[in-house]
This record gives sequence, structure tokens and C-alpha cells, in this order.
Amino acid sequence: PAFIELVTADQPDAPAYFTYDAVLNTKERPTLDATLSRELKALSVEGVIELQIGGLQIVDTRDFNEFAAVHLKGSINIPLGGSYATTAGTLLNNDVAIILITEPGAERESALRLGRVGFDHVIGYLEGGLSALADRTDLLASTERVSAPLAAARLTSPEAPLVIDVRTPNERRAKRIAGSLNVPLSRLPHQLGELPRDRALLVHCAGGYRSSVAASLLQKAGFDRLSELAGGLAAWENAGLALEREP
Repeated sequence: PAFIELVTADQPDAPAYFTYDAVLNTKERPTLDATLSRELKALSVEGVIELQIGGLQIVDTRDFNEFAAVHLKGSINIPLGGSYATTAGTLLNNDVAIILITEPGAERESALRLGRVGFDHVIGYLEGGLSALADRTDLLASTERVSAPLAAARLTSPEAPLVIDVRTPNERRAKRIAGSLNVPLSRLPHQLGELPRDRALLVHCAGGYRSSVAASLLQKAGFDRLSELAGGLAAWENAGLALEREP
């Protein structure tokens, strides 16, 4: 028993898609090529917005820096340049169809990598990528990203934001910002109701990937007093700012 406790300590939660994929594996499914031929359908702006209003999931696979600068309101950022499939499989609803927004030319890879974790319910992508929304600024949003020194200054103000650390508990034990609240990214969708809506939030991870995903989920859920620590905890540490550590 002691050995089992030792080797299982700090193991991350099993991604939600594991059970979903186990069920899929018991069923006959179309080939991935057949699925991709159906999924890679170009959609107009009007078509995407109509489907979004109907409750479909919009997944933006662009780099998190580009997403922060401008994105479709209500879209979820899961960049291709990271743990894309695992993150998508953990956070997305497997019962709701997906529409992709990608860099032009990345549509197939975005759909293919989702298909590899059983998420083969993409119904299309925004034709032309985000540039198709150039004339629809009413549909666009951005995420405020603040430098570590500015974030530190805000934390000393009378209306200091609540710092949301979306790293794993094991990462957090090594070093953390004093007074921050740990809500691991994998659990964030289930803990949104526990976060204050009457206080500004400052989200961070280790380097910026997971905090962008988290910020997009928070924006989608209606949290509008939101900023993101640019460069994550690495930038905070590089700026020489104080960190708490395990004794």
C-alpha cells in the first residue's frame, strides 16, 4: 500500500476523453480519411455565427499571442503549437459539434489531431481564417496581457486582482505567487462557479500556453474583468519578483 501511494502521488487526473475514447473503440466508426473529407468544409462568417448562436463550440488553433491580440468572441483558444489534442480532449464537450478557426492551411492538421483523440465531430472551418472577420469588429475581442512588473504593481493596489494559477498542484508546490488561487486548467470548466465575478482576475501558467486557454474559457463564461500574465511564471521569476516556495 505504501509503495502504491508513493508511485501514484501527484499523478494528474486522467483526461476526460479517455473514457469517451474507450466507448468509441467498442463501436464501428468511419475511417479518419472519410471523416476528414466530411469535416473540412469551408464555412462563411454568417454560417459560423449562426452555428455559434446555436451552441456549437468554436475552437481557435492559432498561436496564443495572436489569439490574445484579436479573436472571435466566445471562441476557445487551443493552439496547435502545444499539447493540442490532449488539451482539447480534456476541455471540449464531446457531445457538441466543433467549428475551427485556424491559420490558413492549418485546417487539416487541426481536424486530424482532434480525430486522433476521438473528436471527429468537426463540422467545418471559417473560410479565410480570422481575416474573414476584418469587417466585423463587433464580433471581435482581445485579451489583456500584462507584463510581470505591471502585474506586480496591480497586486499592491486597493483593487488588486485575484491571481488564478492554472498549473498543476505539483508545479505550484515548487514555486508560486503569494496569495494566488490554484485552479488547474483541467478542472477549470468545473470550477467556474467558484470564481468571483465582482473582482478582477489575473490568470497565469508557466509560460503562456495554458493561461491563454484558461482566459478564453473565462471570457466565454462571461468573466470580463480579466487579464493574463504575459510570459507566465517564467517572466515573473525573470523579473526578479518574489515567489513563495515549499520549505
